[in-house]
Amino acid sequence: MSTTTETGGGRAILLPCLAVFGLMAGQQMVNPILPPLARELGFSEIMLGIVYAVGGAGVVLTSPFWGRRSVSWGHRRVLLISLVGGTVGLLAFAVVAQIGLTGALAVPLLFTLVLLSRGLVFGLAWAAAPATAQSYVVGMTSGASERVRGMSMIGAAQGLALAVGPALGGVLVAAGLLAPLYVAPVVLAVIAVLIAIKLPKPQAHRVRPGTVGVSPLDRRMWPFLTAGFGLYLALAIVLMTVGFLLQDRLALTAQETGRLTGLVMLAAAGMIILVQVVAVPRLGWTPVRLLRVGTVVMTAGMVVVTAASDVLLLGAGTAVLGAGMGFGVPGFMSGPTLLATQEEQGAVAGLVGSAGALAFMLGPLLGTGLYEIAPSAPYLLGTALLAALAVFAFVHPGIRRTAAVAPGVAAVGAR
Repeated sequence: MSTTTETGGGRAILLPCLAVFGLMAGQQMVNPILPPLARELGFSEIMLGIVYAVGGAGVVLTSPFWGRRSVSWGHRRVLLISLVGGTVGLLAFAVVAQIGLTGALAVPLLFTLVLLSRGLVFGLAWAAAPATAQSYVVGMTSGASERVRGMSMIGAAQGLALAVGPALGGVLVAAGLLAPLYVAPVVLAVIAVLIAIKLPKPQAHRVRPGTVGVSPLDRRMWPFLTAGFGLYLALAIVLMTVGFLLQDRLALTAQETGRLTGLVMLAAAGMIILVQVVAVPRLGWTPVRLLRVGTVVMTAGMVVVTAASDVLLLGAGTAVLGAGMGFGVPGFMSGPTLLATQEEQGAVAGLVGSAGALAFMLGPLLGTGLYEIAPSAPYLLGTALLAALAVFAFVHPGIRRTAAVAPGVAAVGAR
């Protein structure tokens, strides 16, 4: 059987992956400067956590909606809504931050405007891209092997964004703390134009217009959703607190913190890319095996992060975390689709997106809240969480069921 990337469908899948890459890269370009920027604006750590949480809430609440709309409205239209909305949200955030640094706005008003722009508007827009890309992959692939490869392309796009975004944000900081905030919307606008021109028109890939809702408590779904939530929660706890950790331990300036945080994030993202682009397609592992290996490797990485006493060890720990994510995420994303019927795939894509978003909603609040108590507390919790998740992935029968039951592997035309 030819692989997804060797087919015309595989080439088409690259376009939704580009949209996912653009939105996440735009987000990650901004993330390294948010801890120092928050302090410059007069925000506490927990206030920044609330901003992240609002954005995550928007994704959690609307991902199932976007997953179904990607089928009934068409993937091209939904991706454009996502990219345009993300552009507007990030541009508004840049303007608000610029005004905020002048001291012209009181902190409560400034905080509200940041919540609306970076949190609500961008969060609602971002929710549409991963769910739509996953639905598109389901429609362009058949069989477990192709499905895993297709989902790993989405994961690789996210990993590449995690690498490119923070690194580019760190470089742009040299031109000013707010430079990444203005470049990110431009990146999204360019990708929106490419999607509008290049993505195959809806009529090129027919699909049944009706969709069937799926409950997150469905016995086929919840074990994978739980596993994916745990993976993303552990990563979110690290990514959203590492900037504070670096600044406090090394007594760095805001710009120095932005640069070093970008490098540490680059270590994690580089391993995500390497594993998903090189290892996953060649190993041919089942979703269950990918998930199990991912949880074990991430547990080891979190132990290193917890014990790290300098930048090199911290970078090594986040690199191991990234490797674990590289294995675990394709398993988490493809497993539920293999247990769902054709009519359920749009809803399943939304649920998968919601699981990750819920983690990135709670992770910043949990991580920043625990960091205020003790700098090591978030990472101790992450270690315990991942160890429990590894046990869950090995013993729960709902995870094992995927190896034998796969009624939804037949391709569904994508719109």
